[in-house]
Amino acid sequence: MDYESLGNAWASNANNPSAAASAYVFAEAQATLAKRRGHLQRLLVFAGVMLTMPLALMGLDIVTGQADAIDLAREWGLIPFALIPFVVLVLIATRAAPQGVPAGALLETFRALRADNTAAQLRIFIIGGAMIAFAPLLYVLLNQLVATGKMAPHEMQSAAFVLGSALALSALWMIVKLVTRLAPERRHIDALIAQYEAA
Repeated sequence: MDYESLGNAWASNANNPSAAASAYVFAEAQATLAKRRGHLQRLLVFAGVMLTMPLALMGLDIVTGQADAIDLAREWGLIPFALIPFVVLVLIATRAAPQGVPAGALLETFRALRADNTAAQLRIFIIGGAMIAFAPLLYVLLNQLVATGKMAPHEMQSAAFVLGSALALSALWMIVKLVTRLAPERRHIDALIAQYEAA
């Protein structure tokens, strides 16, 4: 949604937009919320599938006793490495997924947009916290793989560079999204709610 144009339209109508304008704003908000929530649901399902597959393969490897089976006593770093993403997934699904839809009033519409923005920012902080936990854990896990002979030292350096770069780029992308999209959007929504409540 173009919050700046919406704010200008609101101000030009003396904080009392017509029924047609209100219906348009409501429809735009509904479409925006539906699109974002649908996208989030698809991402959660995709992430759940992608996380379950390697975990299932790890379990199968342990149960069948392959020659290179995982030794959890020496490779315990795999346990938190595998579980942290699931914790993040559950937290996002239960705490950082916006609930409810606007009932038709403009104020409720604006509040629903604010709740959606709050949830989006919370998702960034949850994922960011997980990434901070991942960084030292990744170092521990790579060293364990070298110690068990499953990875050569030079392979560890390459893996650390690739995975570390991926974490850094992901963190940078989230910061850019927070600063350039979510924070300005929140300011616009808060301003609209303040104008509405003051009218």
